[in-house]
Amino acid sequence: MYDNIICAIEASAEGKEVLSKAQELSKLHNAKLFITHVIQYSLLPKDYQKELKEKALPEIEKIVSALGISNKNVSVKFGKPYEEICKLAEKKNADLIILGTHSKKGLSALIGSTASAVANYAKCDVSLIKI
Repeated sequence: MYDNIICAIEASAEGKEVLSKAQELSKLHNAKLFITHVIQYSLLPKDYQKELKEKALPEIEKIVSALGISNKNVSVKFGKPYEEICKLAEKKNADLIILGTHSKKGLSALIGSTASAVANYAKCDVSLIKI
């Protein structure tokens, strides 16, 4: 059913939990799994952005490696998270995007969040993992 899955994570224990569930689903469907982390774009100097990426990438790779997943399909991007996630999904011809949500009070609490924006703009299925 799914051939290409995008999993957007944070460098945290919650990110590892979301990725673990995405990994299970990718194995179930024998799908390629692409992992991304998006750093909210800001008007920071390019040198500082490079420094942020250099700090984030090893953290994301550590989470990925801990689950026995290859780092070859890992990316760290800058920009509006929902836009970058949706762009990557289109580029990789994704069938499914998986990301976590901190919503504790139902879907109305998602309004304005990255999860809500991805769900509204993605051209493929979106699965939200409540963390």
